[in-house]
Amino acid sequence: MPQHRAILLKKALKDLTEDPYVLAVYLCGSLAKGDFDNFSDIDLHTIVLPEKKESFIKGKRERAQKWGEVLFFEGFNPFVPHVVTHYDTFVKVDSWYHTPEEIIPSIWLKELEVLHDPHNTLSKIKIESSKLVYEPSSVDVEFWRGKILAFIHETYRAVMRNEIYYALSNLERLRWLIVSSWYLEMEEHLDSPYGVWSKIEGKRSKLKQWQLSLLENWDTNHNSNGIMKTMVSIIPEFYRLNKHLSKKVQIDSNEENIKKIVEMAY
Repeated sequence: MPQHRAILLKKALKDLTEDPYVLAVYLCGSLAKGDFDNFSDIDLHTIVLPEKKESFIKGKRERAQKWGEVLFFEGFNPFVPHVVTHYDTFVKVDSWYHTPEEIIPSIWLKELEVLHDPHNTLSKIKIESSKLVYEPSSVDVEFWRGKILAFIHETYRAVMRNEIYYALSNLERLRWLIVSSWYLEMEEHLDSPYGVWSKIEGKRSKLKQWQLSLLENWDTNHNSNGIMKTMVSIIPEFYRLNKHLSKKVQIDSNEENIKKIVEMAY
């Protein structure tokens, strides 16, 4: 796969850099950061002239077909500025189209890899992004806390209705939110989008062994008792993290009220 991925990226870059309306091309994700493996996809971002962005979006599938033999596309919305393309070599490309003013310094761009930048469109962005340090805020912690409580209650509701798959889905989000708070605790930026488990386990994980062991122990059977038992076993870590993170961002941990809310779902 790495060989096929390199060939596909080379074809894509040749196609894009020969287009006079393309201002810059860069990589994000695993390939840019260097923590890729044989199955990593290509997160390809292209900056285009503002007046041409609409036509790039309109032709995003046709352009992707120039780079290799397409198996299928994810999604169908013709108006969004990206497309996910799966090729017959098992390589996947997430291709995005932006205008220059849409690219601003961001924690997500700390480790971008510039592939094509004849007008130095990305130079300042890369420098400014590299200076950013992620620190959890009170907004982050309050959002996290509210979501945890919501998924505890929703898991309980689903179990009571005997909606087992829905209960499992809610429990999965509960586990993920605990992981996200571990990253907040470490002051690490979690690369995976909300609810996505990529890079959290395996060789690329930044979690400690005790955290990975907890995740393993929080597995459950496909039944009501198992789901509730697992949910209850997660709650002590939630209490610990709420107290620690609230202190870190200087907000009230509201422990007594939170305990009352949680115990409604026992």
